[in-house]
Formats: sequence, structure tokens, C-alpha cells
Amino acid sequence: MDTGKVYTMFEDVKALLTKLVAVQAKSTPTPEPAPAIDPEDGEKIEALTVKLDTVSEKLDRPLRHHHTLDFMSNWALIVLAVVSIGLFASLWVIRNQREFRDNDLKYRYIQMRGEATPNDILQLREVFEFNRNADNIKTIRQQVERYEQLIQQQAENEARAKLNDEQAKQFKQEAETVKGGK
Repeated sequence: MDTGKVYTMFEDVKALLTKLVAVQAKSTPTPEPAPAIDPEDGEKIEALTVKLDTVSEKLDRPLRHHHTLDFMSNWALIVLAVVSIGLFASLWVIRNQREFRDNDLKYRYIQMRGEATPNDILQLREVFEFNRNADNIKTIRQQVERYEQLIQQQAENEARAKLNDEQAKQFKQEAETVKGGK
């Protein structure tokens, strides 16, 4: 809505009212009839009153904001491009993460077996790449994890045994020193 037009209308109403007040002020309190408003001015006042009513009705309505996206503007195009690039980059990373996990599991499986023949590698590629089989992959993962747990327990047992041997030697030395000291 053009506020300039509203202000112009108010100024016109103000000028007409000022003219009306001036005409009424000039009249004397004598029983003479007050001068009548010029019919031309009356029509203008009525027309402006109608316009003022329509403007006030428009002002009473709630404002509605409409947001539009214009792909011709630079910032919208840049934002769209950045979001698209980010989406494709994240999809690429997710895809590669799966490949990295598969390669890690294949490496750990070969390490568990201790050797890798060409048939073993072909079999792994068959399970992971050519005819992806989730059940076989789950079985391989369970075997590898169980093997790694056993290796870890074995290392802990060996460390514990080494510590016990060292403590036994230390106790033996203390016993020798106590025995020899008497």
C-alpha cells in the first residue's frame, strides 16, 4: 500500500476541515444562517471519506507475509549450490565409509587366517562385492571378533603369567636374603 497516497488524502481532509472551521469562525453569532458549504467541497469531503474508510479497512486486516525463492537472484543460487554440494559430499563419504569398513574386515579376516591364497581373496570379493551376502559378512565379522577377543585374552594371560613369574622370582630372592641373613 502506498503511504504517500494516504498522507495526501489526510492532508486534503485537513485542508477542507480547516476551510470549514474558518468559514464557521467567520460567521457571527447572529441569527443569520451560517454560510453553506460549497457543494463542490461537500462532494470532495464525501469522496475522501469513502477513500479513508477503505484505507482504514485495509489497515485493519492482518498482514500476510509471502516468502518466495527466486532462483535468478545470486544468493539463492549460491545457497542452493552449496547445499547440493554438501549433500553429494556427505553421500559420497557415507558410501566410502562402507567400503572402508568392508576392506578393514577383509584385512582382519586374512590376518586371522594367517595367509591369503588367490582363492581366499576371490571368495572374499565374491562375498563383499560381486554377490553381496549380508549373512556371510555377519558370520565373517563374528569369526574375526571372536578371534580378536581370544588373542586379547591370550595376551592378558601371558602378561599376567609374566607378572606372576616376576613376583615369584622377587619372593624367591627375598626368601634367599632372609634365609642367608640369619
